[in-house]
Amino acid sequence: MFTITKKHLFWWPVTVKIPSPDNSGVYQEHEFEIQFEAMPLDRARQIDDERAKLPTADREAAQFDYVFELVRGWRDVVAEDGEAVPFSREIFAAQFQYPWFRDAVAEAYARAVSGQGGRLGN
Repeated sequence: MFTITKKHLFWWPVTVKIPSPDNSGVYQEHEFEIQFEAMPLDRARQIDDERAKLPTADREAAQFDYVFELVRGWRDVVAEDGEAVPFSREIFAAQFQYPWFRDAVAEAYARAVSGQGGRLGN
């Protein structure tokens, strides 16, 4: 049965591939989960239209706002000491500065809402 809801919240795995600090040409894969809120198409178009009107220098900041509007939380994110890192705009923004994080989050959302690329299981 398909259920119509006001909000579509869901958890989705994100795999971040970071260049290894020790091994040339090798990536370290780190996985965590993000809770996304699906964005209706009319809202996405509105954001795209508003962003297109911005000066080029301001578009990158607008990209963060766009992605942050999709994200509600995360889990399985830890600091170097192994302690859980709480989700916040500031911490998310700091990680969003790195292309591997930014691309991984965008790819995870795109795969989730396209119906492609879910986890395979028994």
